[in-house]
Amino acid sequence: MTIKNKIVTAICSVSAIIGLIEAEEYISANDNHLRFSKAAMEVMGNAEGCRREPYLCPANIMTQGIGHTGKGVAVVNKASDKQIARWFAEDQLGAQNCIEINVERKLGKKIPQGAFDGIGSFIFNVGCPQFTSSTMYRYLLNGKIVAACEQLPRWIYAGKTILPGLVARREKEKALCLSR
Repeated sequence: MTIKNKIVTAICSVSAIIGLIEAEEYISANDNHLRFSKAAMEVMGNAEGCRREPYLCPANIMTQGIGHTGKGVAVVNKASDKQIARWFAEDQLGAQNCIEINVERKLGKKIPQGAFDGIGSFIFNVGCPQFTSSTMYRYLLNGKIVAACEQLPRWIYAGKTILPGLVARREKEKALCLSR
């Protein structure tokens, strides 16, 4: 819809969506509750933004809600807060499952919450296959959490272009990752 040649998009509140997620119970494929801290959800949500209508992200992928690119995108023209919260929680669970299966199961223990949050936000953004083919992943499997966290600022490109939004996001993820 345009009004006086300005495009109007239907945005939503990241804080409201996080509140809906905190009020529900979401369980991972490994029967674990959603483990991301509120701070991690805020990093993910604020970096992605929240839009009710489908749109193309900088990587030219159809997206809706808070960075949701999976099932259901563009099925509805304007997603409700409840739908966006469900997508956001499910996408977080996907990142959580990636860590639980590919890192924690192999290590035989949980990684610290800060590392889980920072690296989980990264996985939420780029996907599990990118993560498991990274140096960051290899550092984690070798128990080198600080070295893994220090890899985050390297992931700031879309193609060959540095995206300022990714620079800011990776710094926040690194800070989460290094927190105890």
